[in-house]
Amino acid sequence: MKRITAISIVFFVTQIVIGQSGSVSPYSGSGLGERNFNGTQASRHMGGLDVFTDSIHANLNNPASYGFLKVTTYSLGVHYRNTNLASLSENQNVDDASLDYLAVSIPAGKFGFGFGIIPYSSVGYKIEDLTTNPDGLNLLNRYEGDGGINQTYFSVGIPLTPYLSVGASALYNFGRLFYRTGQLLEGIDNGTFLTNQSDLSGLNYQFSAQTNIPIQKKYLLQGMFSFQPQALLNSQNERVFYTLSSANQTISDFVEINLNARGLDETELMVPEVLKFGVGFGKNKKWFLGFQRNLTKSANFSNNFFKRSNVSYRDSKQFTVGGFYIPNYASFTNFWSRVVYRFGFRSEEMGIIVNNIPLTETGISFGIGLPLGSLSNANIGFEIINRGEKNTDLIQETSIAMRIGLSLNDIWFIKRKYN
Repeated sequence: MKRITAISIVFFVTQIVIGQSGSVSPYSGSGLGERNFNGTQASRHMGGLDVFTDSIHANLNNPASYGFLKVTTYSLGVHYRNTNLASLSENQNVDDASLDYLAVSIPAGKFGFGFGIIPYSSVGYKIEDLTTNPDGLNLLNRYEGDGGINQTYFSVGIPLTPYLSVGASALYNFGRLFYRTGQLLEGIDNGTFLTNQSDLSGLNYQFSAQTNIPIQKKYLLQGMFSFQPQALLNSQNERVFYTLSSANQTISDFVEINLNARGLDETELMVPEVLKFGVGFGKNKKWFLGFQRNLTKSANFSNNFFKRSNVSYRDSKQFTVGGFYIPNYASFTNFWSRVVYRFGFRSEEMGIIVNNIPLTETGISFGIGLPLGSLSNANIGFEIINRGEKNTDLIQETSIAMRIGLSLNDIWFIKRKYN
């Protein structure tokens, strides 16, 4: 049978987090979608490092960091990404852009807290596969996915000593995953399509501890441990079969499948357990270098409602190294001397196996933190990401992303003195 493979990716851009699709990856159809980094752009510019904390920046991936916060922080992050998708026979460039987080972090005397909204995962792809049937007619198979899971969170950090803080986050997950498969046969106007839709909701939690130990007053040793227990999301499912006219886009023969009889109308999907631990060392307001290891227990993931025969799962492992450098934090005459220069590298054994080939991902990032006034700053950086490999069974993704974050600061819960 003659086979011609064509790759076509559709991206959906929205102005709000809810309902957005922040992915163009064909691999986003696996699991809960393409997992997004849930931290700030400043952390992402250091490779996704969560171990560094200070008193003026929010660390959304580390609730214990709120215990060290001294000023209220309003955080916003966005990105634009260009991705090259390459198979052995074809290359295609696609773009996407989305909002990465909206967050407020507040010190409140003996503790700190924060809340916000973050896209946890994204689905966004369209793949077309052209084959010939036994009668020699062209048969177009179409696979599409859209949607994602968002998280609203509330975090609290409590300093137990001047050098140790513990924290916890409660995260409410909600969203919709939509998948459509279809077939169009040469010479026949009506194509047949099957849609699978899941509305997801549920809670999960994260706990962390952070140490900031001063050494000789000039240096700082930091350590972090984070644990996110496994959780289950409720999935309300719907499956529909219909025919679609390619000439006038008219839908007919609409049939909703009875999932209740199969026990698939309501299922559960696992949010995997995640362990993180990191350590870093640096000179106050001068430089920092940190290392981090993330372990995700995703091998047991399954989706009884929407199964993909060529996909299986394994535990994910990620290693990150990153840091920053500030030429002269106290300079009054040279703006660029007060800029924070960040860098990072990460390597991940992803939790997805496609066509019996385990996926890997590497990323190199760098960025700058531009001071805005006394404490606020704008963080602008770039990341180069490589995922998968180019062979007969996989698609290689190479992305260049520009990530921009704003951190605006204010002081609350402090009594002001007037003369």
